[in-house]
Amino acid sequence: MQRITVTLDPGLVAEVDRIATLRGYAGRSEAMRDLLRRGLAEARRQLDPDLSCVATFGFVAEAGVRDLGQRLAEIQQRRHDLVIAQVQAPLDHDASLHTLMLRGRARDILAFADEVATQRGIRHDSLSLIPARIELDDHGHGPVPHPHEHIRT
Repeated sequence: MQRITVTLDPGLVAEVDRIATLRGYAGRSEAMRDLLRRGLAEARRQLDPDLSCVATFGFVAEAGVRDLGQRLAEIQQRRHDLVIAQVQAPLDHDASLHTLMLRGRARDILAFADEVATQRGIRHDSLSLIPARIELDDHGHGPVPHPHEHIRT
């Protein structure tokens, strides 16, 4: 670790302290490191839309909205290269929570999330992108050599 000195105005220090307390950080340094990591990740996504990422995308879908299930299935099928896994859980009689795990370029994940979120019948959505290096590695185990993806954050 390297020590640096940063000068902050009192209002910003109070916000850092509040976040540190609310999230249970051991101290300001831990909170600052986490906030800095998050800010740098956001800056990288904006500066490099081709950045490789993994992501979670959650949304609430209304039950009974005409063709919503079919539209969502078609969107996911068109971008099957992005979707790693999905979970759907009923919330009540009127809505279900969908959570998708995604991997790909930031621009593609953002476009996919926008396409889903703007469908009639989608009430809420949340996207969390994590920069990750995705590598394809051919190797042999079993009868035939085959590729595996390795994701490194």
